[in-house]
Amino acid sequence: MLRFAGFTSAPILSALAPFIILPVVSRIVGEAGWANFSTGQSVGILGMVGILFGWGVVGPVRVARANSEHERAAILRESVRSRLILSAFVVPVVAVVTWLVCSDAYRLESVAVAVAMTLGGLTPAWFCIGQGNPRGVMLFDALPKLAASLVAFPILAFSGQVLWYPALLLVFTIPAFGVHAWLTISEHSHPDHLPRPVRRVLRSLVPTATIDATGNAYGSTAIPIATAGLSAADASAFASADRAYRIGTLAVVAIANAFQAWVLERHSGDVRRRHLVALSAHAVLGVVGGAAIAVLGPWVTGLVFGAQVAAQPVPSALFGIAFFCISLATPLIRNLLIPADRFRIVLIATAGAAIVGLTVMLWGAKLGSANIIATGVAASEFTALLILTPAAILEYRRLRAPADV
Repeated sequence: MLRFAGFTSAPILSALAPFIILPVVSRIVGEAGWANFSTGQSVGILGMVGILFGWGVVGPVRVARANSEHERAAILRESVRSRLILSAFVVPVVAVVTWLVCSDAYRLESVAVAVAMTLGGLTPAWFCIGQGNPRGVMLFDALPKLAASLVAFPILAFSGQVLWYPALLLVFTIPAFGVHAWLTISEHSHPDHLPRPVRRVLRSLVPTATIDATGNAYGSTAIPIATAGLSAADASAFASADRAYRIGTLAVVAIANAFQAWVLERHSGDVRRRHLVALSAHAVLGVVGGAAIAVLGPWVTGLVFGAQVAAQPVPSALFGIAFFCISLATPLIRNLLIPADRFRIVLIATAGAAIVGLTVMLWGAKLGSANIIATGVAASEFTALLILTPAAILEYRRLRAPADV
């Protein structure tokens, strides 16, 4: 319960950070710039996935199953080296893509926030999750983001200069990431646990990186597609619905983080029960959270981001369906399929979801319909859940029953 409370409170603080600053940003940039700024955030998430290159998926599993702190330090060292090298390639690409997708309104600010969010891929949160260490997630990931928003709030409110937010986000987060890496590696490094060469590390991560990238191909491109295909007003309203959904998915991450290390502990004598507890928690969250997004989304986004960019009812309802599906699919991937090395079925599910989702979203952009683009988001998550469920049930049946332990 203490681990659950810790892992839940850290993402809640991360969720509070954008709620603190984004209402100010939305009112500064207005209807013309809100979709662009949200596009920068979405492209930044894709860049973050590029830097993580699968560490966020397979990393917690490796850390949870490591036999010593020395082995964990070697894993972290491998990840830091590979992610720093990838950053040199990913950051320029993210900046160029954001510049090309966005219109003139607040284009530079959108590029800046895309770069700042991309460098969030250097976070040690996945490592702390594998350790079962919510304090580390709080100290080195959640609190720096919250501090950046708290400091940026009055500066943006009085100056009207949005560039302060991505600048402060970098100032607070990058040093925190560096301090965690230095403390962990310097304290627990051991000559018998040397990191593997970077090329070998990246090659081993290709399956999970492909899964992660494919999943985000449909998960983070809805706003850029809407920005390119809809009017500024419709794109901004769509961006607000998507933002409510993305902030809501932090709760899914919180629940997943709280249960993952506990479910995957090596010497657990009640494996099946732990999986059922995690699945039940995700199911309840999916129902409650999906209903909240569907029913309260238009009112809450109008209150938080401003009436001129408030979400519309139909996209909000479709994002609620997507939330329910992603909440159920997350423990199937993280606790059952990835630990069982079922990378192929996860890749098939994400590829199928990407094909279905992107096809519908691009069709909606062509027709200028926010409702159809939102349908693509819901269809992608439903497709993934539909493909994953049979394989996850099979893996669950293969788990040791309590009587067999």
